Amino acid sequence: MVNRMVSQLIRNYTILYFLDYGKSFGGAVNALLQQAILMKKAGHRVVLFFSDYLGNEIEADYEGIYRELGIEWSWTTYQISSQTEDIDVVCLVRNYDKLKKEISSYNPDLLHSVQINPGVELVGRELKIPHIMNIYPLIPEFFTVDYLNVFPHYHLCDSWYYAKKWQYYLKTDSSCIRTVVNSRHKRNWSIDRSLIDYICVGSIYKEKNQLAVITSFHKALQNGVNGRLTLCGYANSGYADKCRRYIEENRLNDKIFLKDFCPDMQAEYDKSDVLICGSKRESYPNVISEAMANGLVIISTPVAGVPEVIENDVNGYLARDYSADALYEKIMCFHKDLLEGKVEQILKNAEQSFQECHAPQKVMLQLQQYYRYVCHDYDKRKNTNTTIVDITAVKNAFGDLIYKFTQAEMHFTDSQKVGLKLWYLFHVEERIRSAYREGKCFYIWGTGKYGIVVKELIDYFLPDIHISGFLDSCKKGTYLEYNIYNPEEMIQKENVAVFIAAVNGQDEMIERLESQKKIFNKDFFILSSRRW
Repeated sequence: MVNRMVSQLIRNYTILYFLDYGKSFGGAVNALLQQAILMKKAGHRVVLFFSDYLGNEIEADYEGIYRELGIEWSWTTYQISSQTEDIDVVCLVRNYDKLKKEISSYNPDLLHSVQINPGVELVGRELKIPHIMNIYPLIPEFFTVDYLNVFPHYHLCDSWYYAKKWQYYLKTDSSCIRTVVNSRHKRNWSIDRSLIDYICVGSIYKEKNQLAVITSFHKALQNGVNGRLTLCGYANSGYADKCRRYIEENRLNDKIFLKDFCPDMQAEYDKSDVLICGSKRESYPNVISEAMANGLVIISTPVAGVPEVIENDVNGYLARDYSADALYEKIMCFHKDLLEGKVEQILKNAEQSFQECHAPQKVMLQLQQYYRYVCHDYDKRKNTNTTIVDITAVKNAFGDLIYKFTQAEMHFTDSQKVGLKLWYLFHVEERIRSAYREGKCFYIWGTGKYGIVVKELIDYFLPDIHISGFLDSCKKGTYLEYNIYNPEEMIQKENVAVFIAAVNGQDEMIERLESQKKIFNKDFFILSSRRW
């Protein structure tokens, strides 16, 4: 019995990791990559896969990481999704056999994907290999449709907050393992009070809430704090422009800096004292663990899993909500504690929290234990579920739709965008027809490139659904020979239903529709890519 337990502990696995597209390397991909690096160091055979779904270019800096560590990596074709709506079933069916052949060639023990990867999941089901999904935030809207079950059974999250939510909605076997930081520059617990350097990290967009961070810091400057704030992250959005305008209009260019994407974040952390995280929607911001690893003071909103690690006035500063005023209060609390000599203890407590939650040895042990659990549990249940969805069931369900798409593929303005919505259209088609039978008048909201895509989608796959016109807040006249109407006037009407045909501004459209008591997947449908 003892020998068997020892054998289980030292067994090495072959693990295939399915990352994002080569040019897309965000926090979720980095989290999975760091887990792969840990397993390579632990002696397991690790192979990374990238998808050429959007091309086969890869960032040179990241390629260097794989080569330096001696990690095998390869390209194949699959599509991933951050939510349940935008699954490319055309890509799934067309590339299934190729994906199956490539996975089989490695004879793996485990498959591990970033986000929802139905191709890998279905191959895993056929080959009887357990498949784990890393995925983080969600909104309940994702689950207003009973989708064909192509979703993994095993799920890893970086917060218990969202682990439990995915478990509730998708019935996953969910667990939480925190993000790992494999390299760090630990510093002495001392801060120059004469000029404090603050940093805010992440792409500049609404859910990261940088405008509140900037506003709070401005108020702190006005009330005696002497410091600088640097924002690192892609800054090519309309929201980023709002941040720039605030800085310029308030003459803060010598105090607040938007640096765009920073390839050497270690250098940025090395010259910073305090991290401000203003996020409104995340699972557990990876920047928290990175800043903690580098000895920065943490000031954060109470977003999702952050309160599971950061305790206010103990190992960091936790704002009461997501407002600029709440962040300002915590900046001032930190400033007061710094003057009173209390910050050193907070940093010492943060170091202990890092060791408990994010240190490589800790996460390595947790991950290996989790992998052993998954393999053992899968062996017990793999032959018990006889009703599970397989690739044959998917082909049977979507065969007619995919055949029809193939017949007209070359004639669509953007065939990839059309193909991406077939999964969703299949599941909501009867709801659309039901609304139409009830006398709803359908309008397409959006007169950009997605307006054309959605019009083609409806005309070809739902030819009996008549479009009454387009909605646009800024344009007037006609579009594609249809009248353009003001959305504020039209969505107030009880008999109006809407196809959303925009990504930029999508959240605002949804808010305005819901303010008029319109219900998602009943009164309005999202036929552009889901903004997430």
